[in-house]
Amino acid sequence: MRDLRVEPPRRWNERLGGIPWLPRLIDKARAARSGTLGAYLFGQSPMDRSCLRALGLRHRDVATIVASAKNDDEVLAAIVAHNPNAVERGCAWGDRIVRRYPWFFFVLDVDDGYSRALRPVKPPMNVVLNTVTWVIKRVWPK
Repeated sequence: MRDLRVEPPRRWNERLGGIPWLPRLIDKARAARSGTLGAYLFGQSPMDRSCLRALGLRHRDVATIVASAKNDDEVLAAIVAHNPNAVERGCAWGDRIVRRYPWFFFVLDVDDGYSRALRPVKPPMNVVLNTVTWVIKRVWPK
């Protein structure tokens, strides 16, 4: 299990069942449960919500599924059991969202340290993004 206070969740483009963002969402759900979420959002993230909407789930559903699953494959099986069309809808969502918001994923990669492109701007960008996250967690609690 990843400690998101120390390392980022899996990259946004890693896929589970063909669905991007889902492995990252699982990492965040596990970290939220274990108290190691750090500056990341789970339940308040607009991208999480968008993905969950496509899968026909709420963040509490995913938290429950992840808590009872031994691994990612069991998480995917439980999501499919909850909504048989989830994989098809999740894959379509992923294809659409990547084309629609490439700038978001670029900034996310820099912030998480997956991209070295703008390494000099990473520290000030982290300050801004962590401040936004802090505000979101207080304005929209789970």
